[in-house]
Amino acid sequence: MKSLPVMFLAVVAGTASAQPGGQPVPAPPIPPASPAPPGPAAPPAGASAPEVLTLERAIEIAMRQQPSLRQTKAQLEAAQGRVDQARVIRSPTVTLNATVAIGSTQSRACTLGSTTTCGGFFDNTESTNLGAQANYRIYDFGLTDANIHAAELTAEAAGAAVGTTTLDIHNEVLVSYLEAVARRRLVQVAETTVSSEHAHLDQARRFVAAQAKDPIEVAQATSRDANAKSALAQAQSNEAIALANLRSAIGWVDPANSPIVAATWPTPPPDTDPPALAVLVETARTHRPEIVQLDKELLAADASLTAAYAERRPVLSATASTQWSPDSGDWAPQPSWSAGLTLSWSLFDGGRSAADARVARANLAGATAQRDALLISLTSQLDLSRSQIVANRANVAASTEAVTAARAQLQLAEARYAQGLGSQIELADAQTAVTTAEGNLVQAEFQLATAWAQLHRATAQ
Repeated sequence: MKSLPVMFLAVVAGTASAQPGGQPVPAPPIPPASPAPPGPAAPPAGASAPEVLTLERAIEIAMRQQPSLRQTKAQLEAAQGRVDQARVIRSPTVTLNATVAIGSTQSRACTLGSTTTCGGFFDNTESTNLGAQANYRIYDFGLTDANIHAAELTAEAAGAAVGTTTLDIHNEVLVSYLEAVARRRLVQVAETTVSSEHAHLDQARRFVAAQAKDPIEVAQATSRDANAKSALAQAQSNEAIALANLRSAIGWVDPANSPIVAATWPTPPPDTDPPALAVLVETARTHRPEIVQLDKELLAADASLTAAYAERRPVLSATASTQWSPDSGDWAPQPSWSAGLTLSWSLFDGGRSAADARVARANLAGATAQRDALLISLTSQLDLSRSQIVANRANVAASTEAVTAARAQLQLAEARYAQGLGSQIELADAQTAVTTAEGNLVQAEFQLATAWAQLHRATAQ
């Protein structure tokens, strides 16, 4: 799970000595406030604003553009094509051939007893041949059936792989989207901190101008204001990285536009604990496409092993052919034809069938081990996701209370400072507490939402 750096938002407060004397300082007349720092520039007139993506829109684009999904679908199409290839052997094949040739003939007596010769090297003759042949495999003692069954199961496994890829893309887009939302919220926290620190700096300047505060407070406020701006720049950089990751997860190929997200969580996590572990395991074993894929691969490997053993069995075939071969000197010959049955049995194939059986046994053992490994890790994955949801729900509740308390503390500190009773140190501590608490809340909400996403991926729901 990705962690969000929160401490970069903490404002470094400068050390300040206590104000001399223990009596409250009356609030002096305050000069007009200085203008606030300029905000982000508005896009020029006519420029297209970046598209604000919803989660549903992001997933829709990913399902249409992600190359990994298109690649998996192409592999499924190839697997279905191999099924067609395996079925070809069941159909008869018909071959037509035609030949036209020219050549010389040996010299010979033109007629019986004649002393005159005909033909020779420079005397050409033409010949033609037109033929057709049909072949049909009648029975091969289960070899074709086993090959077709193995190909069909492999295609079904490829179909399940499409479901696995779809879930992976959906989960990757969801997690990337959640991180982009979290980064956007952290930018808002940093912007609020900058605005607050600028207001504190303005207050300090007015107090010092009225000779009600020590000038060191301006230096302290200036340092915290600069640190807040630096933290904002870092938060904006992290947001840009998160949006780039979201673009990659979606498969967005349009470079002319950049995705942005709203600072609201797409779907609030359920305010309930997840189901019991046993229920989650049963659901996952029923719906996970990886398990379906491995089951099909196991059956396909077993069918391939059967086909490898069947290679040693005889093959019964039927053949039929016809030929017509006239030449330039004689167009009278009638076509000829032939038909017959052939039973062939390869008594020794050089060890090919044994090698094919060895490969099939290895594939079967590998698929079995892979399925067992998935079943072993499945329970721990679900248990971890469930535990993280329970812990993060408690963390969100505690962080929410911390934000409320920190904001109340900051309001009191700002009121005391406005009356001349507080100091920049007190303001700095209160502002740091608010910034840290709000950052911790964003991180806790992100971790809770991500834990739910991982649980949905683990159960394939």
